[in-house]
Amino acid sequence: KRQLIVLMLWTAVSPVFSMENSTVLYRKAALTAAGGKYDEAVNEFLKVIKVNPSYALGHYGLGKLYLYRENKIKDAVKHLEQAVRCDRGFAKAYFYLGMAYMLDKKYSRAAGAFTTAYNLDRGMYEALFNLSIIYDTINNRYLSRRYYDRYLLEKQKRELDILF
Repeated sequence: KRQLIVLMLWTAVSPVFSMENSTVLYRKAALTAAGGKYDEAVNEFLKVIKVNPSYALGHYGLGKLYLYRENKIKDAVKHLEQAVRCDRGFAKAYFYLGMAYMLDKKYSRAAGAFTTAYNLDRGMYEALFNLSIIYDTINNRYLSRRYYDRYLLEKQKRELDILF
């Protein structure tokens, strides 16, 4: 009976330990990537995901890293999509998913991701600029201008907040 209680307790507590481990591994992988050791960082992000496949930051870090790697856009999309599936409120993941879609020439999906990023975090006004670029690329001058004007307005607001 005592072994059963210990087993039940371990089963209840072990996901917490996995999350702590994945967080520590994520921080290490992010520092490795920031230090320019991209191949090593890829392996570290893969370890994060192996420890906890539902950890949004692990998929986000790997997806973001793949954006800067040659011929890895599809992998970036895959992991950034997983990141937003794991955490629907993760504005930065939506932003970089928009970048991945844009680089993959999936403009409609990119627009949706940038819109979601901005709606989740109004401080992410760069998403408005990227929406302007997307609509310019697909020759919708009206929406391109509209989003560019909104971008300039938000940027100006932020700059005035800094000054005053």
